[in-house]
Amino acid sequence: MTTINTIEDLMRVLDENPEWLEAMRVRLLTRELIELPRVVAELSRVVTELAKSTNERFDKVESDIRTLRDDIAPIKGAHARNVAIEQADLIVEAMGLTWKRTLTHQEVADLVRSSDTSGVPRNELGSFRVADLIVECADTGGETCYAAVEVSYTVNGRDTTRAVRNAGYLERFTGRPARAVIAGDRMDERVRESVESGRVFWYRLDQKALAIAAE
Repeated sequence: MTTINTIEDLMRVLDENPEWLEAMRVRLLTRELIELPRVVAELSRVVTELAKSTNERFDKVESDIRTLRDDIAPIKGAHARNVAIEQADLIVEAMGLTWKRTLTHQEVADLVRSSDTSGVPRNELGSFRVADLIVECADTGGETCYAAVEVSYTVNGRDTTRAVRNAGYLERFTGRPARAVIAGDRMDERVRESVESGRVFWYRLDQKALAIAAE
């Protein structure tokens, strides 16, 4: 026979007889409280699965947005180039030059073929031949010069590098001064230093013309 005189005796007996402990729990606690750990665990599982599903949906939406942005970028760039071609005279006038003519891709190709291109990488020659815009101009003294214009909706470092490189090739192939120009709707702040130093000229395309071109 088990004699219980103190709380310590009770605790010892319950430790020795786990089934008694469970019976006491049933008497003392409601079924809801007894089931609470299982319910909490199930709720945690549901919340975890819901969070995972929500994150997957957000990731899918972000991926779709990136894809849409990538699909739209070439279209916006094409609109910007069309506007730049139409505004070639305004671009060079902003630099204090006078527009004479805009060279066609064929004329640029002919210029390359008639020039000494030794030492010029083939890929750079190919890029030069499809430059966004090559303009023949006149300076304030009436002397012929050129402008190598690279166009993007948002102009970045790659555009700046190409414009400077193309201006250098123009000077080499024509023997005339050439200016590097970047044109677009926005300018990546990382190229601002090149603009402020005079390494390249920045021209913001007309907003109304860009809107009309996008219609």
